[in-house]
Amino acid sequence: MKYIALILSLITLSVAPSLAFGNEIVTLRSNIAVEGEQITFGDIFLGAGDKAGQVVSPAPAPGKSIVFKAVSVAKFARSHGLDWRPTTPIRQIKVRRLGTSISQQSISDQIRAALEYELDEDTFEMALATQSLNIKVGADQEPTVSVENIYVNKNNGQFTAEILAPAHAENAQRFRISGTVYKQIMVPVLKRFTVAGQEIRADDIEYKATRANKIGRSVITDEAMLIGKSPRRAVRSGVAINVNNLGDPVMVEKGKLVAVILQQSGMYLSVSGRTLEAGGEDDIIRVENINSRKVIQAQVISAREVRIVTRPPQLASAE
Repeated sequence: MKYIALILSLITLSVAPSLAFGNEIVTLRSNIAVEGEQITFGDIFLGAGDKAGQVVSPAPAPGKSIVFKAVSVAKFARSHGLDWRPTTPIRQIKVRRLGTSISQQSISDQIRAALEYELDEDTFEMALATQSLNIKVGADQEPTVSVENIYVNKNNGQFTAEILAPAHAENAQRFRISGTVYKQIMVPVLKRFTVAGQEIRADDIEYKATRANKIGRSVITDEAMLIGKSPRRAVRSGVAINVNNLGDPVMVEKGKLVAVILQQSGMYLSVSGRTLEAGGEDDIIRVENINSRKVIQAQVISAREVRIVTRPPQLASAE
Protein backbone atom coordinates (compact mmCIF):
# COMPACT_ATOMS: atom_id res chain seq x y z
CA MET A 1 0.00 0.00 0.00
CA LYS A 2 2.81 2.44 0.76
CA TYR A 3 4.15 2.00 -2.77
CA ILE A 4 0.75 2.81 -4.29
CA ALA A 5 0.43 5.82 -1.99
CA LEU A 6 3.83 7.00 -3.24
CA ILE A 7 2.70 6.72 -6.85
CA LEU A 8 -0.54 8.58 -6.18
CA SER A 9 1.30 11.35 -4.37
CA LEU A 10 3.70 11.71 -7.29
CA ILE A 11 0.75 11.92 -9.66
CA THR A 12 -0.85 14.62 -7.55
CA LEU A 13 2.34 16.69 -7.45
CA SER A 14 3.06 16.27 -11.14
CA VAL A 15 2.06 19.12 -13.47
CA ALA A 16 3.40 17.62 -16.70
CA PRO A 17 0.74 17.12 -19.37
CA SER A 18 -0.04 13.68 -20.80
CA LEU A 19 2.01 13.20 -23.96
CA ALA A 20 2.67 10.35 -26.30
CA PHE A 21 6.29 9.28 -26.25
CA GLY A 22 7.47 10.12 -29.73
CA ASN A 23 6.51 7.52 -32.29
CA GLU A 24 7.57 4.54 -30.17
CA ILE A 25 4.91 2.12 -29.03
CA VAL A 26 4.98 1.65 -25.28
CA THR A 27 4.00 -1.86 -24.24
CA LEU A 28 3.81 -3.63 -20.92
CA ARG A 29 6.42 -6.28 -20.22
CA SER A 30 5.30 -9.76 -19.19
CA ASN A 31 6.58 -11.51 -16.05
CA ILE A 32 8.19 -8.35 -14.74
CA ALA A 33 11.18 -8.97 -12.47
CA VAL A 34 13.81 -6.57 -11.17
CA GLU A 35 17.19 -7.11 -9.52
CA GLY A 36 17.92 -3.80 -7.82
CA GLU A 37 16.26 -1.74 -5.11
CA GLN A 38 14.14 0.41 -7.43
CA ILE A 39 11.49 -0.14 -10.07
CA THR A 40 11.76 2.03 -13.19
CA PHE A 41 9.71 2.60 -16.32
CA GLY A 42 12.30 0.53 -18.18
CA ASP A 43 11.56 -2.42 -15.88
CA ILE A 44 7.82 -2.19 -16.55
CA PHE A 45 7.62 -1.08 -20.20
CA LEU A 46 9.16 -1.82 -23.54
CA GLY A 47 9.75 1.30 -25.60
CA ALA A 48 10.24 3.62 -22.62
CA GLY A 49 13.11 5.36 -24.39
CA ASP A 50 14.85 8.07 -22.38
CA LYS A 51 12.18 7.68 -19.68
CA ALA A 52 13.42 4.17 -18.92
CA GLY A 53 15.46 5.35 -15.93
CA GLN A 54 12.54 7.16 -14.25
CA VAL A 55 11.94 5.59 -10.82
CA VAL A 56 8.38 4.40 -10.26
CA SER A 57 8.71 2.86 -6.81
CA PRO A 58 11.13 1.21 -4.39
CA ALA A 59 11.43 -2.50 -5.11
CA PRO A 60 10.05 -5.03 -2.62
CA ALA A 61 12.32 -7.19 -0.48
CA PRO A 62 14.32 -9.84 -2.38
CA GLY A 63 12.12 -12.76 -3.34
CA LYS A 64 8.94 -10.72 -2.73
CA SER A 65 6.45 -9.08 -5.12
CA ILE A 66 4.48 -5.85 -5.27
CA VAL A 67 1.20 -5.30 -7.11
CA PHE A 68 0.15 -1.95 -8.66
CA LYS A 69 -3.21 -0.88 -10.01
CA ALA A 70 -2.88 -0.63 -13.75
CA VAL A 71 -4.85 2.62 -13.89
CA SER A 72 -2.50 4.24 -11.37
CA VAL A 73 0.56 3.18 -13.36
CA ALA A 74 -1.01 4.52 -16.57
CA LYS A 75 -1.74 7.92 -15.00
CA PHE A 76 1.75 8.13 -13.51
CA ALA A 77 3.32 7.22 -16.86
CA ARG A 78 1.31 9.84 -18.76
CA SER A 79 2.18 12.48 -16.18
CA HIS A 80 5.83 11.85 -17.07
CA GLY A 81 5.31 12.02 -20.82
CA LEU A 82 5.01 8.29 -21.37
CA ASP A 83 1.79 7.38 -23.17
CA TRP A 84 0.80 3.84 -22.30
CA ARG A 85 -2.62 2.63 -23.19
CA PRO A 86 -3.17 -1.11 -22.65
CA THR A 87 -4.54 -2.91 -25.68
CA THR A 88 -6.29 -5.49 -23.51
CA PRO A 89 -8.17 -5.03 -20.23
CA ILE A 90 -5.77 -5.21 -17.30
CA ARG A 91 -6.38 -4.36 -13.67
CA GLN A 92 -3.09 -5.11 -11.94
CA ILE A 93 0.62 -5.09 -12.66
CA LYS A 94 2.79 -7.42 -10.61
CA VAL A 95 6.50 -6.81 -10.18
CA ARG A 96 8.75 -9.42 -8.57
CA ARG A 97 12.20 -8.80 -7.17
CA LEU A 98 14.74 -11.49 -7.86
CA GLY A 99 16.61 -12.84 -4.87
CA THR A 100 19.36 -15.25 -3.88
CA SER A 101 18.81 -17.50 -0.87
CA ILE A 102 21.44 -17.64 1.84
CA SER A 103 22.15 -21.18 2.96
CA GLN A 104 21.03 -22.34 6.39
CA GLN A 105 24.57 -23.51 7.07
CA SER A 106 26.06 -20.07 6.41
CA ILE A 107 23.60 -18.45 8.81
CA SER A 108 24.21 -21.09 11.49
CA ASP A 109 27.99 -20.75 11.15
CA GLN A 110 27.86 -16.99 11.67
CA ILE A 111 25.58 -17.26 14.71
CA ARG A 112 27.71 -20.01 16.24
CA ALA A 113 30.88 -17.94 15.78
CA ALA A 114 29.20 -15.02 17.56
CA LEU A 115 28.11 -17.32 20.41
CA GLU A 116 31.61 -18.73 20.81
CA TYR A 117 32.93 -15.19 21.17
CA GLU A 118 30.16 -14.16 23.55
CA LEU A 119 30.45 -17.27 25.76
CA ASP A 120 34.24 -17.56 25.41
CA GLU A 121 33.95 -21.32 24.74
CA ASP A 122 33.21 -23.63 21.85
CA THR A 123 31.95 -26.79 23.57
CA PHE A 124 28.21 -26.41 23.23
CA GLU A 125 25.32 -27.48 21.03
CA MET A 126 23.26 -24.83 19.27
CA ALA A 127 19.62 -25.25 18.22
CA LEU A 128 17.79 -22.57 16.23
CA ALA A 129 14.11 -22.02 16.99
CA THR A 130 13.40 -22.01 13.23
CA GLN A 131 14.97 -24.73 11.11
CA SER A 132 13.70 -23.43 7.76
CA LEU A 133 15.14 -19.91 7.50
CA ASN A 134 14.26 -18.23 4.24
CA ILE A 135 16.58 -15.23 4.03
CA LYS A 136 17.27 -13.77 0.61
CA VAL A 137 19.31 -10.90 -0.75
CA GLY A 138 18.99 -9.17 -4.08
CA ALA A 139 20.28 -10.95 -7.16
CA ASP A 140 22.88 -8.18 -7.47
CA GLN A 141 24.10 -8.62 -3.87
CA GLU A 142 26.49 -11.01 -2.15
CA PRO A 143 24.62 -13.86 -0.35
CA THR A 144 26.24 -13.23 3.03
CA VAL A 145 25.10 -12.48 6.57
CA SER A 146 26.71 -10.91 9.62
CA VAL A 147 25.66 -10.89 13.26
CA GLU A 148 25.04 -7.33 14.44
CA ASN A 149 23.99 -8.07 18.04
CA ILE A 150 23.52 -11.17 20.16
CA TYR A 151 22.14 -11.66 23.65
CA VAL A 152 22.48 -14.90 25.64
CA ASN A 153 20.60 -15.77 28.82
CA LYS A 154 23.26 -17.81 30.62
CA ASN A 155 20.71 -19.22 33.06
CA ASN A 156 18.62 -21.09 30.49
CA GLY A 157 20.82 -20.89 27.39
CA GLN A 158 18.27 -19.04 25.25
CA PHE A 159 19.64 -16.43 22.84
CA THR A 160 18.48 -13.82 20.35
CA ALA A 161 20.64 -12.71 17.44
CA GLU A 162 20.14 -9.77 15.08
CA ILE A 163 21.65 -10.46 11.69
CA LEU A 164 22.19 -8.35 8.59
CA ALA A 165 21.86 -9.54 5.00
CA PRO A 166 24.02 -8.84 3.04
CA ALA A 167 26.77 -8.76 5.64
CA HIS A 168 27.73 -5.29 6.93
CA ALA A 169 25.78 -3.52 4.17
CA GLU A 170 24.29 -0.10 4.94
CA ASN A 171 21.02 -1.00 3.25
CA ALA A 172 20.96 -4.55 4.63
CA GLN A 173 17.79 -6.26 5.80
CA ARG A 174 17.61 -7.01 9.51
CA PHE A 175 16.37 -10.30 10.91
CA ARG A 176 15.94 -11.54 14.49
CA ILE A 177 16.71 -15.20 15.08
CA SER A 178 16.33 -17.01 18.39
CA GLY A 179 17.53 -20.34 19.69
CA THR A 180 19.10 -22.20 22.58
CA VAL A 181 22.62 -23.26 23.49
CA TYR A 182 23.24 -26.43 25.47
CA LYS A 183 26.40 -26.98 27.51
CA GLN A 184 28.37 -30.04 26.46
CA ILE A 185 30.86 -32.34 28.18
CA MET A 186 33.52 -34.41 26.42
CA VAL A 187 32.69 -38.04 27.17
CA PRO A 188 34.93 -41.05 26.40
CA VAL A 189 33.29 -43.48 23.95
CA LEU A 190 34.46 -46.52 22.01
CA LYS A 191 35.60 -46.12 18.40
CA ARG A 192 34.06 -49.38 17.24
CA PHE A 193 31.45 -51.98 18.20
CA THR A 194 32.75 -53.90 21.21
CA VAL A 195 31.37 -57.26 22.28
CA ALA A 196 30.80 -58.30 25.86
CA GLY A 197 33.96 -59.45 27.60
CA GLN A 198 36.38 -57.75 25.17
CA GLU A 199 39.10 -55.80 26.93
CA ILE A 200 39.09 -52.05 26.34
CA ARG A 201 42.47 -50.49 25.55
CA ALA A 202 43.51 -46.84 25.36
CA ASP A 203 43.55 -46.82 21.55
CA ASP A 204 39.93 -48.06 21.51
CA ILE A 205 38.74 -44.78 23.06
CA GLU A 206 37.88 -41.38 21.61
CA TYR A 207 35.95 -38.42 23.00
CA LYS A 208 32.53 -37.17 21.94
CA ALA A 209 30.83 -33.90 22.91
CA THR A 210 27.54 -34.71 24.64
CA ARG A 211 24.84 -32.50 26.15
CA ALA A 212 25.49 -32.14 29.86
CA ASN A 213 21.78 -32.55 30.67
CA LYS A 214 21.78 -35.96 28.95
CA ILE A 215 24.64 -37.39 31.00
CA GLY A 216 23.43 -39.42 33.98
CA ARG A 217 25.37 -39.86 37.20
CA SER A 218 26.42 -43.38 36.23
CA VAL A 219 27.87 -42.38 32.82
CA ILE A 220 31.67 -42.67 32.70
CA THR A 221 33.44 -39.36 32.01
CA ASP A 222 37.02 -40.48 32.74
CA GLU A 223 38.72 -42.82 30.28
CA ALA A 224 40.87 -44.25 33.08
CA MET A 225 37.76 -46.06 34.31
CA LEU A 226 37.43 -47.81 30.92
CA ILE A 227 40.98 -48.95 30.24
CA GLY A 228 41.50 -52.60 31.17
CA LYS A 229 37.78 -53.21 31.63
CA SER A 230 35.22 -54.79 29.32
CA PRO A 231 31.50 -54.32 28.70
CA ARG A 232 29.11 -56.80 30.27
CA ARG A 233 26.82 -56.22 27.28
CA ALA A 234 27.92 -55.23 23.77
CA VAL A 235 28.44 -51.49 23.23
CA ARG A 236 27.97 -49.60 19.95
CA SER A 237 30.57 -47.09 18.80
CA GLY A 238 30.11 -43.48 19.88
CA VAL A 239 27.76 -44.32 22.77
CA ALA A 240 28.37 -43.18 26.35
CA ILE A 241 29.08 -46.11 28.69
CA ASN A 242 27.31 -46.77 31.97
CA VAL A 243 29.51 -47.84 34.86
CA ASN A 244 27.06 -50.67 35.58
CA ASN A 245 27.89 -52.17 32.18
CA LEU A 246 31.57 -52.58 33.00
CA GLY A 247 33.39 -55.57 34.33
CA ASP A 248 36.71 -57.35 34.05
CA PRO A 249 37.69 -58.77 30.66
CA VAL A 250 36.57 -62.35 29.98
CA MET A 251 39.46 -64.74 30.55
CA VAL A 252 37.55 -67.92 29.81
CA GLU A 253 34.54 -68.16 27.55
CA LYS A 254 31.40 -70.24 27.98
CA GLY A 255 31.65 -73.83 26.71
CA LYS A 256 35.45 -74.09 26.97
CA LEU A 257 37.35 -77.13 28.33
CA VAL A 258 39.40 -76.23 31.39
CA ALA A 259 41.41 -77.98 34.10
CA VAL A 260 39.43 -77.97 37.37
CA ILE A 261 41.88 -78.12 40.24
CA LEU A 262 41.76 -78.45 43.99
CA GLN A 263 44.82 -77.73 46.08
CA GLN A 264 44.14 -77.89 49.81
CA SER A 265 46.04 -79.20 52.86
CA GLY A 266 48.75 -80.72 50.71
CA MET A 267 46.22 -82.42 48.45
CA TYR A 268 46.17 -81.70 44.73
CA LEU A 269 43.33 -82.81 42.47
CA SER A 270 42.72 -82.04 38.80
CA VAL A 271 39.80 -83.06 36.58
CA SER A 272 38.50 -81.90 33.23
CA GLY A 273 35.50 -79.59 33.12
CA ARG A 274 33.46 -77.53 30.73
CA THR A 275 32.54 -73.93 31.58
CA LEU A 276 28.82 -73.17 31.71
CA GLU A 277 29.36 -69.41 31.66
CA ALA A 278 32.07 -66.93 30.78
CA GLY A 279 34.21 -65.31 33.43
CA GLY A 280 37.08 -62.90 34.02
CA GLU A 281 40.05 -63.35 36.30
CA ASP A 282 38.95 -64.29 39.86
CA ASP A 283 35.27 -64.55 38.81
CA ILE A 284 33.27 -67.44 40.28
CA ILE A 285 31.58 -69.41 37.50
CA ARG A 286 29.71 -72.70 37.09
CA VAL A 287 31.71 -75.62 35.65
CA GLU A 288 30.47 -79.09 34.68
CA ASN A 289 32.66 -82.10 35.52
CA ILE A 290 33.17 -83.97 32.24
CA ASN A 291 33.21 -87.38 33.92
CA SER A 292 30.50 -87.11 36.57
CA ARG A 293 28.35 -84.40 34.92
CA LYS A 294 28.23 -82.67 38.27
CA VAL A 295 28.12 -78.86 38.33
CA ILE A 296 30.53 -77.15 40.69
CA GLN A 297 31.53 -73.57 41.53
CA ALA A 298 35.04 -72.57 40.50
CA GLN A 299 37.18 -69.46 40.45
CA VAL A 300 38.87 -68.45 37.18
CA ILE A 301 42.66 -68.57 37.47
CA SER A 302 43.66 -68.42 33.82
CA ALA A 303 42.25 -69.13 30.37
CA ARG A 304 42.78 -72.89 30.97
CA GLU A 305 42.42 -73.36 34.72
CA VAL A 306 39.77 -72.84 37.37
CA ARG A 307 40.01 -73.52 41.11
CA ILE A 308 37.26 -75.37 42.95
CA VAL A 309 35.53 -73.31 45.63
CA THR A 310 33.00 -76.03 46.59
CA ARG A 311 32.89 -76.96 50.29
CA PRO A 312 35.13 -79.98 51.30
CA PRO A 313 32.24 -82.44 51.99
CA GLN A 314 31.19 -82.10 48.36
CA LEU A 315 34.60 -82.59 46.80
CA ALA A 316 34.24 -86.33 46.34
CA SER A 317 31.31 -85.82 43.99
CA ALA A 318 33.49 -83.67 41.83
CA GLU A 319 35.98 -86.45 41.12
